[in-house]
Amino acid sequence: MKGKKAIKISGFKLEQRKDKTTGSIKKDHVPILCEFRINKERAKYPIGYRIDAEKWNDEDQIVKKNNFNKDGVSYAVINRRIQDIKEKLPEIYNEFESYGVIVTPKSVWQELTDRIHEADGLNSKKQIKGKTIQDYLQEFIEDESINKDWSDNTKKKIITLKNHLAAYNLNTVFGSIDHKYLQGFIEFLRTKNNHNNTTIKKYMKSLYWFLNWATDKNYNTNTEFKTYSFKLKGTKNSDYQSNIIFLLWDELMMLYSLDLTENPRLAQVRDVYCFCCFTGLRYSDVANLKKSDFKADNTGNTFIEFTTIKTDDSLTIGLNKYALALAEKYKDIPLIGNKAFPVLSNQKYNDYLKELGQVAGLNSIEKRIEYKGNRRIEITFHKWELLTSHTARKTFVTNALIMGIQPDIIREWTGHKDHKTMEAYIKIVEAHKQTAMNKFNER
Repeated sequence: MKGKKAIKISGFKLEQRKDKTTGSIKKDHVPILCEFRINKERAKYPIGYRIDAEKWNDEDQIVKKNNFNKDGVSYAVINRRIQDIKEKLPEIYNEFESYGVIVTPKSVWQELTDRIHEADGLNSKKQIKGKTIQDYLQEFIEDESINKDWSDNTKKKIITLKNHLAAYNLNTVFGSIDHKYLQGFIEFLRTKNNHNNTTIKKYMKSLYWFLNWATDKNYNTNTEFKTYSFKLKGTKNSDYQSNIIFLLWDELMMLYSLDLTENPRLAQVRDVYCFCCFTGLRYSDVANLKKSDFKADNTGNTFIEFTTIKTDDSLTIGLNKYALALAEKYKDIPLIGNKAFPVLSNQKYNDYLKELGQVAGLNSIEKRIEYKGNRRIEITFHKWELLTSHTARKTFVTNALIMGIQPDIIREWTGHKDHKTMEAYIKIVEAHKQTAMNKFNER
């Protein structure tokens, strides 16, 4: 039920527990429960506070004003927790759905608990007897996201891993992570979540990143994961080229010249996308780019000088006439934070890109090849269906190579450190040149 609110909060009630001595329902210092349903699965969870029955408003499902529980917690604090839960439960459910995580009441509640503790400035590990992987993952997210200045995408990636591991085995501890566990997790991602091999490899790399961090911190003494070697078909660098989607130069110029005066929303999306196609910038960098990042040298040539969000590299990129014209278009338009371009959220940007590609008639058929286990799957799409913020950078690299610009120079612009990344693009260019040469044979 993706896209629909498939979680229903039935309400907040006091626990109905009988007193062992009298046999009557307890009324004194009773746990407050949240009742909710995910699809057809019902659950009751304590919200972390208790209250006397006489201080509870059954109709409004809150603590009556000006009351305190026996721990000295005021009605305002408890009612604020109830409101937080009402707001956060649907948010977490929708996030899990969008990340492709199997949603269970237990995993949703675990995530809710972590977020409430984080918001309260508490360390969730102190709240739970017997630390599990979930506790350490939460510390990993909280500490490393600040220490290493993670991007939003990196944080989402690790949160998604945390949710997958919770769905696989909520009570995992370091000592249980052996070869059998890791293979089982791979199978879980493949069968339960229907992920392909490329996606599974990304999650496994994230898991190993976390396990190495935990080992360095002396939280983990079980290093069996280091001897586990997994092979996932279709995930080598040599397989990458078949799934690189980019615009050919004539497609890019057609998009750049497209008359969108009647659709300013798509015009802005087009301008941002084309700027990335002409400079090789990532979405995160163009979204963060400021007017003050544009500079001129002694000869009057304009360039941009900035630090990348993803890798923290300092880059200097000269602007060609197309990129410069796009920047000039917004030069005198005041934008929040002195931004260079009006950039939407990544999700909206990607949605509108597909709409833009459809309007532009980018209808060529593209093949995507993926593997699920040993099964090779070939899927065909119209090019516009595959347009994302990532395809702009690929467009820049591929067209630069076709023009004959040396790979080392391109890497200086893009910040690619590994020459192997360029190999996939070079193979695409060689195939493109051969296809162009074959046109002579058709005459």
